[in-house]
Amino acid sequence: MIDKNWRFPYCKFVGKQSDTVGGVAQERRDFIKAGLVATAAAVLPGFATGAIGAAQPRVKNVLIINAHQTYPGLSEGALNREYVALIKNEMDKKGYRTQQTYIEKGYNINEEVQKHLWADIIITQSPVFWFGTPWLYKKYVDEVFTAGMSQQSFLIDDGRIANDPSKQYGTGGKLHGKTFLLSLTMNTPKEAFDDPAQRLYAGRSLEDLFSSTTAVYKFCGFAILPVFGSFDVIKAPQIAEDKVRLKRSLAGL
Repeated sequence: MIDKNWRFPYCKFVGKQSDTVGGVAQERRDFIKAGLVATAAAVLPGFATGAIGAAQPRVKNVLIINAHQTYPGLSEGALNREYVALIKNEMDKKGYRTQQTYIEKGYNINEEVQKHLWADIIITQSPVFWFGTPWLYKKYVDEVFTAGMSQQSFLIDDGRIANDPSKQYGTGGKLHGKTFLLSLTMNTPKEAFDDPAQRLYAGRSLEDLFSSTTAVYKFCGFAILPVFGSFDVIKAPQIAEDKVRLKRSLAGL
């Protein structure tokens, strides 16, 4: 005769077995997950310190160009050096990698080409001499960009195609995804710009007057940021306030 009570302990056993099986399965899942994390940590630097799939901020490369040209007793370059130091400090605080070129101290053309290719952001700090940047900076740009053109690394051509009128002049650049900022120190007061009543500039903006400088970079594919101006630096300087404004301009880079 079959004992009717035998099913009860069996049911209890099945329950315990189910718990055991479930525990083993959970342990196996945990083991596999740990293995995946360990593998990812080995393959992807920094993986273990962040959440799975979390985007890490990209470290950018910044080239800072000091375009000052010295005129002894008249323009020694101290203010522009201060601004270059400020720019580098702000980029360092972001964790960006920086290189610098001080044009007046000399440069190698091919090395400057490589710096432009390396950089995500290029910032030129320059005084305004006779309503433009110093001729030494224009010489630098002519030499470096001509070399970049000859090597076909900065641009292919001017962008136009004979059988396609939609391809505009100035669309042949290869340096897309890069950003250019021109920062200027000048004796000109801010009120001289953007005002049709002003005799000299007759309503033209800072961007209008320095488009010949920024257009070189735009021609090669750079995005151009608004020109930064430190105004009236001889007759009515407000350097502390200007530095605060410059920091704000750099904050979004």
